This record gives sequence, structure tokens and C-alpha cells, in this order.
Amino acid sequence: MEKNSNLILKGRIPSKKNSKMIICRGRFPLLLPQKNYGIWHKQAIIQLEPQIKKLKLEKVIEKCEIILRFFAPDLRIADLSNKAESVMDLLVDMKVLKDDNWFVVGNLNLKFGGLDRENPRVEIEIYE
Repeated sequence: MEKNSNLILKGRIPSKKNSKMIICRGRFPLLLPQKNYGIWHKQAIIQLEPQIKKLKLEKVIEKCEIILRFFAPDLRIADLSNKAESVMDLLVDMKVLKDDNWFVVGNLNLKFGGLDRENPRVEIEIYE
């Protein structure tokens, strides 16, 4: 597969799965992301938009492989899979990926790059 793009998302990546709140509307409860996840999501879009324009990612990717390399700001224990879900959902919301299911993303490689207190980030490599 051909390397299509290399994106960098700076800062601590929240776990979407662990950032939920339950609210009641009528008879049925709703499970929604917490406010801090929503703030991160908006800031992440602002960070990635110029990178996506620069790489000229104009079409939605329909088949690819992805490597996500996470660099942590501290020694707090976290799950790579939970953080990856946040990043993958962001790429779908930004119309970089058609979806994040296994028919679109046939290989997802998650790596812990280590501790980087000055520059925590996730490096995103997409191979189309």
C-alpha cells in the first residue's frame, strides 16, 4: 500500500469510551460524551484541518491501513484501544475515512511511542 499521509495530533488524547455521561430525555436514557471530550474534538479538528489541506486529502479514503503511535504526557496508565477509538472517530467525522470498520481499515496498528512531556501527541500514518 502507498503511504498517503502523515498527520500529527498534539496533546493528550482522551478516551471517548471513558468520557460518557448519562442524561434522561423522556423515558429513555441517552449516553453522551462528556463536555471535555467535545472540547478536545473541536480543538483536534482545528489542528488537523490545515494538515489535511496541505496533504490534499480531498477524497474520502475507502480502503487503508493505519498506524497510530501515541506519546504520553505523563506516566498515567491508559488503554491504547480507547485512545485509538477517539482518533478513528475523529478521522471519520472529518471525512478523512469513509468509516472505521474493518472493511475500510483492514489493518490498525497501535503503538506506544513512550513518554514525551514536552510534546505529547499521536502520529497518524495512513496507507491507502
